[in-house]
Amino acid sequence: MLYCPPHMAFANKNTLHDFITQHSFGTLVSTPFFCSHLPWLLQRDEGEHGVLYGHLAWQNPHWQQLDKQQVLITFTGPQAYISPRWYQSQKAVPTWNYAVAQVLGQAELLDDSVTSARLAQQVAQYEPDEAAALLKMPEQYQQQLARGIVGVKVTISELGGKLKLGQHRSVADQQGVFAALSNNAQPEAQALAMLMQQMQLGNGRIERQSAKT
Repeated sequence: MLYCPPHMAFANKNTLHDFITQHSFGTLVSTPFFCSHLPWLLQRDEGEHGVLYGHLAWQNPHWQQLDKQQVLITFTGPQAYISPRWYQSQKAVPTWNYAVAQVLGQAELLDDSVTSARLAQQVAQYEPDEAAALLKMPEQYQQQLARGIVGVKVTISELGGKLKLGQHRSVADQQGVFAALSNNAQPEAQALAMLMQQMQLGNGRIERQSAKT
């Protein structure tokens, strides 16, 4: 799992689950080292720490080494360069702020029926008009597609995350970073500013509690 100073940790398991749901495109890593980049469906009420469902293309050899194996999944949120010019403090260095969550768990392969059911849930999560989307995928076509994917379930055994948002800096420094990111045309910078606002940074307030994951 990642290195994370206590003051940069997510507040609790619920905030980690919320982050994973919002940034659900994760990098699946297993050993011998192989990685796949996949969208994931989080079922937070299954198991002690939640369960993730995804699928890989049948042609992707990664699935052949996953069953009953421990895996790592990383979910990356907004990130951006931070200039020392944005700080009021006289002594500062360039840095990079970001947010990330990581999951350790045991993977298992799913049968076709479970894979199809979870895939339907995943489509429903992103499609405001699921019925209209399914018109593009007739039943016979769905069955044909299902034969080309392999479903995977990851039961989470450990999860953690890191919010590197300048929590340790002064109120004035936080405000300077927030203002600069907000005025930056880059989407990632805008997203990082929104996350700072969500975490009540940039106005000097952040509420924290011990992470219990």
